[in-house]
Amino acid sequence: MKRLVVIDGKSIFYRGYYAMPNLTTSDGTPTGGVYGFVSLSLELIKKLQPDYVAVAWDKRGTNIRRRRELYSEYKAGRKPAPEDFYAQIPILRELLEAFGWPLYELDDYEADDIMGAFATQAEARGVETCLVTSDLDALQLVSPLTKVYAIKQGLTRVEEFTPAQFQQKYGLQTEQFLDLKALMGDNSDNLPGVAGVGQKTATRLLQQYQSLDGVYQHLDEQTGALHKKLLAGRDSAYLTRRVAEIWRDAPVTLDWAVADMADCNYQRVAEILERLEFRSLIKRLPAEMRLVNTQPDESLPDLELANWAKAPQSVQDSTEVFVLIDNQQLYLLPGLATEVVYQTSCRLLDQAARQLLTQAKVIALDIKALYHGLHQSGVELRLPRVHDVRQAAFLLDPLHRQSLPQSDQPTQQLAALRQRYCQQQTALQQQPDLARVVHQLDFPVIYPLYQMERRGMRLDIDQLATMEVTLTQELAALEAAMHKLVGCSFNPASPIQLSNVLFTKLQLPTTGIKRGKTKYSTGQKELNKLRDQHPIIRLIERYRELSKLLSTYIEALPRLVDSRQRLHTTFNQDTTSTGRLSSTNPNLQNIPVRTELGRRIRRAFVPSPGRMFVSADYAQFELRLAAVLAGDQALIDDFNQDVDIHTKTAAEVYGIAPTEVDSAQRRAAKVINFGVLYGMSPHGLSTATGMSFGEAKRFIEHYFQLRQPIRRYLDSILQQARQQGFVNSYFGRRRPTPDVKSSNYMVRSGAERAAMNMPIQGTEADLMKLAMIRLEDKLAGLAEPVLQVHDSILVECRPEDASRVAELMRTEMEGICPELPIRLKVDVKIGESWEKV
Repeated sequence: MKRLVVIDGKSIFYRGYYAMPNLTTSDGTPTGGVYGFVSLSLELIKKLQPDYVAVAWDKRGTNIRRRRELYSEYKAGRKPAPEDFYAQIPILRELLEAFGWPLYELDDYEADDIMGAFATQAEARGVETCLVTSDLDALQLVSPLTKVYAIKQGLTRVEEFTPAQFQQKYGLQTEQFLDLKALMGDNSDNLPGVAGVGQKTATRLLQQYQSLDGVYQHLDEQTGALHKKLLAGRDSAYLTRRVAEIWRDAPVTLDWAVADMADCNYQRVAEILERLEFRSLIKRLPAEMRLVNTQPDESLPDLELANWAKAPQSVQDSTEVFVLIDNQQLYLLPGLATEVVYQTSCRLLDQAARQLLTQAKVIALDIKALYHGLHQSGVELRLPRVHDVRQAAFLLDPLHRQSLPQSDQPTQQLAALRQRYCQQQTALQQQPDLARVVHQLDFPVIYPLYQMERRGMRLDIDQLATMEVTLTQELAALEAAMHKLVGCSFNPASPIQLSNVLFTKLQLPTTGIKRGKTKYSTGQKELNKLRDQHPIIRLIERYRELSKLLSTYIEALPRLVDSRQRLHTTFNQDTTSTGRLSSTNPNLQNIPVRTELGRRIRRAFVPSPGRMFVSADYAQFELRLAAVLAGDQALIDDFNQDVDIHTKTAAEVYGIAPTEVDSAQRRAAKVINFGVLYGMSPHGLSTATGMSFGEAKRFIEHYFQLRQPIRRYLDSILQQARQQGFVNSYFGRRRPTPDVKSSNYMVRSGAERAAMNMPIQGTEADLMKLAMIRLEDKLAGLAEPVLQVHDSILVECRPEDASRVAELMRTEMEGICPELPIRLKVDVKIGESWEKV
């Protein structure tokens, strides 16, 4: 059967642009969007092997005009893309022309409509269609002959949807998707749906009544709040359905001859990619393209693929081995066998391969992914010496995402991996501080991170289900209260409707309120200015808080657990330039800790049956490290003598005895003690404490008179950033600082704050990695680390071992770096849930 691939052009281009915002050619031409688009497209072309390819595009300025006539607030509030986004589009068009992939755009029709028209035309010909997009609206097009490949995150995760896969994920038939959207609405498109009805409720209704019409034909079977919501939202549900429906009759016809994959100027493609400095993409072109590539890289030899059984004995004594895992096949290129790649099955890993992996230095693109791949094949190994090419690339240049070695042939990918490794070895030899960071911190912490990801955290789904019911009821009550205050119904999640309510209906003051092209802003900063103007502001803030918690955590987390009700996050080392870890899919580091609802969500994270949690948290970590980096001996002495730093600071600033310091004064001192490390301004201090601007300004001035070493240190950081072009942590981790010389005030100010932030947070992150590395071994057989959040580590253990584990964690973490002149302090807690620790 013939196959057509239709790419949602601007959707994928957006993903590339925001995934690689700093990618440029050597002359400064921005290319991130083009790179992301082409990289993903080539990967999918290789996977799908289509006969025809076309690109659907949203025509700028006119594509939503017809839908706006139906609903004037459709996609309202979306910010226009930056200019360097549009500057890359001509480059992309040039590449598409060389590829022979025709681009289609229409006034009054969106890319989805063009994709729907082409899918309909393909089905009439008996041609299978694959739609590539990041917009889930396209799911309404899924059929036996049409699949959707949804880009789920950045450019790295693609989810395939067939009718069966759609039903498995959503519990509905594909023809019910549009009705699902009609009921639940779509915030990204500003479509209202039925206010207060989420995906879970909408799915249940459609499972019971089949369609939107069926739901409303049986409306009298609903009671209470749901009946009121459905009744009030009938018109907006049908309007949402009409606006969201893809128009398959768009007046556009696919030119099959032009879309034919054979219609490609291979030489021109290679020339453009070379000009754009996308050399890694040239290597990923199909074989016939590579024949007309630019001069071959002689450092990447053609490697022969052989069976592991034929490996000479000397290979087992190799000091280095380059490793690639693909479809449960392991490819190894030993350093002493540079002309032959050995292949073995992960599931049938023989003794010689195990010996090489555990005795040689293992070089791979992503060591953590290698661990997971081996684990999924039933192989558990701890690699004693590793080199992670991706992490090393990030450490050497944390501000620019480099294109990493890729190829559709294992032998070529391993050869490219070897080339990059050699380049990195040379770079690290020239920067011994970075070499120490990568070999003592970033590489050794990979195994503890893998273990935490593999273990996961257990989730009490019943607790979250109870919370969902409670929050849904409270949201409905808040909405009703807001409607009563205003005297009419409106969707509080719609920025357009909310702006109209606040500034037209209620006539709240607009002085100092940001205004866009069509409305006044209702962002949180603007609501802060209106807080004392009307009681509805507090209701809006509460509504937003609950809605975010409900959608981000309470509804989402239960869908991500495995068969043992365990949630597996991913820890990333190559996201924040300070070296701090980030958590994604899901993000467990951002669950609120200071609100009651946040604590209730944490209550649902529980240890395995018969186990307890132990948490160890560095106390006043950043301020202690600031004292060390600034050489503030007085502050160091205070910490070493267990002085209450915030009370003493307040006493000194206000000129009173420590016993006279009240809670408000101590709070102000605490805010500035931490805030000053990141360039807190008088305005920021006044906002955080309720001081007047003048009081805050005098407080900061007096503070720096007392803390002159801190002031000199922060000034020296900015001087280093400007003169040397980088700042660094205590251990030598670096962050380049090119923007501190920017002529743009906002860019320059942000860069200065980031520069002051990095040495302290970077040192903090480095010490946490040391602690994780140490505890992985010290706790072996006694407790298992399951989560790291900024300054704390959470482990599971047997109740009878909890006190011993807590003391061990305290001792190891406080003594993690004896060379520091300050005493680190760790607070430990034991509890039966995350909330309790």
